[in-house]
Amino acid sequence: MIAKGIFQPRPHEGLKIGERVVAVAVPAVPGPHVAGTWQEYLVADKRRLLPVPDHLSDSSACQLAVNPLTALLLVSRELDVQPGEWLLQTAAGSTVGRLVIQLARHLGIRTINVVRRRDAVEEIKALGGDEVICTEDEDLSQRVAEIAGSAGVRKAIDCVAGHVGARVSQALAPGGEVVVYGALSTHRQTDPAALTIPLLARSVIYETKAVRGFWLNRWFGTASPADALRALSEVRSLVADEVLSIPQGKPFPLERFTEAISFAEAPAHGAKPLFVFEDGRDEDDR
Repeated sequence: MIAKGIFQPRPHEGLKIGERVVAVAVPAVPGPHVAGTWQEYLVADKRRLLPVPDHLSDSSACQLAVNPLTALLLVSRELDVQPGEWLLQTAAGSTVGRLVIQLARHLGIRTINVVRRRDAVEEIKALGGDEVICTEDEDLSQRVAEIAGSAGVRKAIDCVAGHVGARVSQALAPGGEVVVYGALSTHRQTDPAALTIPLLARSVIYETKAVRGFWLNRWFGTASPADALRALSEVRSLVADEVLSIPQGKPFPLERFTEAISFAEAPAHGAKPLFVFEDGRDEDDR
């Protein structure tokens, strides 16, 4: 998105010409068609335009309604994780995973973070992750049991799916719940086995474990405008107060959109491509 940042509009005050805003141009499902932001000019519903505080960079502001909002909704809305509880998450080194760690630390939630490579363990611990499990050389279920003890873990978020998602479900205590928000294991896969989450029937029936999905676009389509604005305002405050740190985007002029797409598809690039125009770049991006 080329639009900027988000915060709660001041009551009874309208937008001013020249004011810096973000266009919440998220394609909500279900919902009306919304024009995208790969363009220099945009006609937008003023109810979808929200002012941006001056100290928030363009790069941070334009990402508010995606990864930081996803992290907040997963932790505080979808699972309602309470202070002191354990939260198990896969792909802890991803952008959302890192934001979840930061948010959990702020809220007093303990995290068990799953990574694929041993060299990622210390990095996640340094970020604030309480425990880290490396699937390269550790058994996920065994390590969760060792960490959480007899009480176990009842809440988890997963963006890998496939057999990793299934192992997360198996590792949970009875009555546990997994919210799946991504399927990294299925990326460019054609093998049907990679496109499923194999669950044990007894876990679903006798242990009443649940696996359900979350898609941000559907949330935007079903949440009320007030709820959406409330969540976005909370995200804006968390980022503005530096509770959540968003990686700076890598700027691309719109004419180089093919390069931007290739950059977004490349693994482990550590930043999001950010479309900019000559008169709209952050000073740090020049």
